[in-house]
Amino acid sequence: MESSAVVPATTIDAAPTAPSTSAREVPALDRESFRQVLNVTALRVPNRKCSEMMKAFRGFTLDRPRLRCIVQNGDSSETKLLLLDENIKLEDLPPELLNRMQAEGVTLATTNHPVVLDYSMLSTDAVLKRLLPAGVDAPSSFETIGHIAHLNLRDEQLPYRHLIGTVLLDKNPHLKTVVNKLGSIENQYRVFEMEVIAGEKKLETEVTQHGARFRLDFSQVYWNSRLESEHLRLVSSFQQGQVLVDMMAGIGPFAIPAAQKGLTVYANDLNPRSAHYLAVNARLNRLGPSGLHVFNMDGRAFLRLLNSADLGSLPDVPECFAPPAGGVVFDHLVMNLPASAIEFLDALSGAFDPATWSERSLPWVHCYTFKRAAETEADILAKAEHYLGGPLEPGSCSVHTVRDVAPNKLMLCLSFRVPRDVAFLGRAA
Repeated sequence: MESSAVVPATTIDAAPTAPSTSAREVPALDRESFRQVLNVTALRVPNRKCSEMMKAFRGFTLDRPRLRCIVQNGDSSETKLLLLDENIKLEDLPPELLNRMQAEGVTLATTNHPVVLDYSMLSTDAVLKRLLPAGVDAPSSFETIGHIAHLNLRDEQLPYRHLIGTVLLDKNPHLKTVVNKLGSIENQYRVFEMEVIAGEKKLETEVTQHGARFRLDFSQVYWNSRLESEHLRLVSSFQQGQVLVDMMAGIGPFAIPAAQKGLTVYANDLNPRSAHYLAVNARLNRLGPSGLHVFNMDGRAFLRLLNSADLGSLPDVPECFAPPAGGVVFDHLVMNLPASAIEFLDALSGAFDPATWSERSLPWVHCYTFKRAAETEADILAKAEHYLGGPLEPGSCSVHTVRDVAPNKLMLCLSFRVPRDVAFLGRAA
């Protein structure tokens, strides 16, 4: 993806500077210490009435993950045991419930029944609440990328990061690696530094979204699983047979499903590793080179190349690609780099050949950007017009809220048709 800074080496081993734990030591994970035996009250229930009794005693029965409240009653073939909550005794049950059982001829014979709890039966949150000190919360959520869990730990959680990672692996068998993000994304490829805090140091993985497969190295390319619904929303608006230009394509979350839908796609990314995995994913999804063209170049130069605009020298391009006279005719342009994509709108100014486009509808642009709390939609539109170098056409623009990315910060998708006055600026008819 694109921006403007130097790319630092991605860190997968380095420990971040963490707050001192002072006299408090990070606890070891002793799984056996979680074993305990609960002696609960159990009702002997005729086999034929088990389902009925479970409904009648709902709210009073044992409710623990991975434990059933109906169990075998020794060798009895006629009754089972209905286990009550560990804090409930027979005398704690509502009189009206007991009277109902008596009226229906149900004899409530009770016994004590031992229930063994161990580490495997506890949730991640339950384990970490016991292990972490007061004032240090368990992570409330994490992103999953294939076999990788991606955490953004707070400062007070950092001393316990390896413990947190180990518990996550224990409780999520499909995970093999846990990473913690170090700092913010501040490089041109949108790749952040990370530390492997538990599991295998294997950062190439595979994810699936709506029938498309994506292979990636999470330490080398940008990926955000939380944008899956947005990928689906936008691709659903495209029509089979159309042409899509994806200026900042990453590993292909828009390009791959669009090509699967029957669009011809020209997809570009500045990051060589993103372009590599974009090509890998095209093959993985059995997309031929005529349906998905992959480029690795600057976004502005990419658009000039497709439009055959005589606006200066172009960098190296794939040998197999030669744009047609007058440029590639396309229907949609996706610019998915919220931090700076809006600045790339200047590439549209005078970029279209009137001989090719004067009798055609100009393409739709789908530009992702961020909106701060102090900004309005009108501010965002004004910013877009500033970089375009001209006004948006009335009625041609819509603003879609994608998601909250941080307190007081929204991700938006600005969709509009390229204004004709902008497209042909300075170009002879």
